[in-house]
Amino acid sequence: MKPRDLKSRFLPALLAGTRREPLPRAGPVLGTDPHALLRALCLTGQALRFETPTAPEQIVREMWPEDVRPIIPDHLRAPILRLMNAPKCSNAAESAVAWAFASKKVRPHLFDLPRMEGFVRRQADHLGVVAQYWAQREVPAGKQNSYFDADQISEKNWTDAPSALRLKFLESLRARDAAAGRKLVAPVWARESAEVRLRLLAAMQVGLSHQDKEFLDSAAKDRAPRVKNLAKRLLARLAGTTGENPALAACLERIERTKAGLRKKRASLILQLPATVKERNANRWVIEQFAEIGLDEVACALELPLDGLIDAAEKDEYLLFAFSMMASREKKWDVLAKIAEALPDAWGRMSEAGFDEMNFADDGERNRWVQALVHPREWMPESAFPAWEWLLRRMEAQLPPPLMLHVLASKWWKKRFSGEEKPGAEEMQVFCALCPPSLRSKLRDQLQLADLEAREIGLLLLDILDGLETLT
Repeated sequence: MKPRDLKSRFLPALLAGTRREPLPRAGPVLGTDPHALLRALCLTGQALRFETPTAPEQIVREMWPEDVRPIIPDHLRAPILRLMNAPKCSNAAESAVAWAFASKKVRPHLFDLPRMEGFVRRQADHLGVVAQYWAQREVPAGKQNSYFDADQISEKNWTDAPSALRLKFLESLRARDAAAGRKLVAPVWARESAEVRLRLLAAMQVGLSHQDKEFLDSAAKDRAPRVKNLAKRLLARLAGTTGENPALAACLERIERTKAGLRKKRASLILQLPATVKERNANRWVIEQFAEIGLDEVACALELPLDGLIDAAEKDEYLLFAFSMMASREKKWDVLAKIAEALPDAWGRMSEAGFDEMNFADDGERNRWVQALVHPREWMPESAFPAWEWLLRRMEAQLPPPLMLHVLASKWWKKRFSGEEKPGAEEMQVFCALCPPSLRSKLRDQLQLADLEAREIGLLLLDILDGLETLT
């Protein structure tokens, strides 16, 4: 009997069972041997083992992208997996590890991707092209992004890059050729999300000129309020101090100017809040009210120099907060430092109100901003976690060593470890992520006084960052 006959006659019974599919009775095929049926079933099973499977009509081969990044050493794989699967692993820890991957141009082991799936999905942009591909494996082909590192971004493929890399590329292009940067943004503007449009418009501030006016006029009609406000602010900057700005007029109506001092010769400015604005919403109202104007406009309208403007508002915390926000946007670091001396909690107010319009061209600008604004000796937040986590998100980097040293040496920090309510695991991860390498040994010593959970996850994060940052 041929294998084809065995398959057609006995395979259904072999698969379904002889009760459901009775075997053929002994006869011409099997003869009269009582064991013939059993041998036929055995032969059918053996025939299936050697039968060549039918070739598919079409073979789909999955093509993985090439990733030139080296894989992290084996001794770092287990600690990273342990951290990313820890119940108390926070966004701060994930971000710090991902930034270290990006800085050292390394990638996770392929076998580890499914074992820390959440981390890979959220931080794929920093982990290399294989991680980006793996994170999008279930996304329809037409909606997937291209996979490449920052070194490969060009004017042809920049729209497929992650948003953070696109912004850096656009800023660098605007610095070299502002017109080319504008032409690059215009065709893709309408199909971007509101958040991306806001970031692209912020990057357009580099090399801003009157040639950008037509594009800004269109952006000033955007359906997203924040995009519209930024476009109007840039248009006002182009118009100069002589241009009419309705937002400026609305703010000036709220600013009361009086005389102060023994001889009543010094200007004093007070911001009058609307009666409907409660104290808990005041900082957010200030951000919205002053979103479309700049410091130079206010100083010119009030006929005061910038230094005089800050001095005149020294007794009004909300007006100082508005000036700190404008100085941050306009990158006036000296003015921002003077404001922060008079209002040390300015950055805490920014975090509380969700201010996120800073745009840094490089690490130098980022460090100058945080050094001008944050003064731990003068002010430390009562609720440490939200304010410091906001600062970490805005910086996407570690604190400058002198600033972190002030934190570790502050009375507030030492009191946290000596009191009953010690820093929790999430809060501790934020400070570990902010800590520069030169001060991690000092932080490790202080971590010994923390609760067990915060100490263990904090030390694990520090060990991982040390291991990643020492890679060559």
